[in-house]
Amino acid sequence: TPLTVLAGYVETLHGMNTLDAADLKKHLTTMHEQAARMQRLVDDLLTLSKLETAAPARRDETVDIPGLLAGLKEQAEILSGRQRHQITLEAESGLNLRGRREELHSAFMNLINNAVRYTPAGGAIRLKWAADGNGARFSVTDTGEGIATEHIPHLTERFYRVDTARSRATGGTGLGLSIVKHVLARHDAVLTIESEPGRGSVFTCVFPASRLAHSAPETPARASRSNPP
Repeated sequence: TPLTVLAGYVETLHGMNTLDAADLKKHLTTMHEQAARMQRLVDDLLTLSKLETAAPARRDETVDIPGLLAGLKEQAEILSGRQRHQITLEAESGLNLRGRREELHSAFMNLINNAVRYTPAGGAIRLKWAADGNGARFSVTDTGEGIATEHIPHLTERFYRVDTARSRATGGTGLGLSIVKHVLARHDAVLTIESEPGRGSVFTCVFPASRLAHSAPETPARASRSNPP
C-alpha cells in the first residue's frame, strides 16, 4: 500500500546521517507520489461508503448531461497530456437525466479516466451519449489493450485489478468501477462491458426511459410590435 512505501522511506531517511540533495529530491518525489495515491484511495473509499449508505435522494434534479460530458472531455484532454489521445464526444442535444449531478459526474469521470489511463499514446477514445428505444446510453469506447473474458465479471469488485503493476503505475485505486456500479444502481441503470484483448473496450451505462428529461427546444424571440417591419 502507499503507507507501506511511505513508512519505508521515512524509516530509511530517519536512520541516515547524511544524504546528498539529488538523492533527497528523488526520495521526496516518490513519497509525494505515494501520498497522492493514498489520498485518491481515501477519497474513493469515502465516496463508495457514501454511495452504499446514503438514502435515495428525495428529489432528483435535472442534470444537463451534454454539458457535463463537455466538461469531462476537457478534463480528459488535460489528463491525456503528452499521450495525445484522440478524444471525441457525440452528445445528443437536450437529452438530460433526472438524478444527482455529483454522483453522475463521479461515475462518468471514472470511466473516462480509465480509458485515458489504459489506452496507449495516440489511441482513440470515443464518448457517446444518445437515446435508444428503451432509454439512453452513455458509452466510452477505447482502443486500449482490451480485457480477457474471464476478468470482465469481476471488474466492478472492490480492488480487483487485471494488471496490479500497471494499475499502480497509472495511479488507479481499484475502486473506480465499484463506484460506477453503485452510482448507476442509484439511478436505476446498469453497466455493460464489452472487451477483447487487442481490440479495446466499450463501457456502457444504460439508463431507463423513466430517468430521461428532455430539454424544451428554444423558441426564437418574437419581434416587438413597436419595431418597424
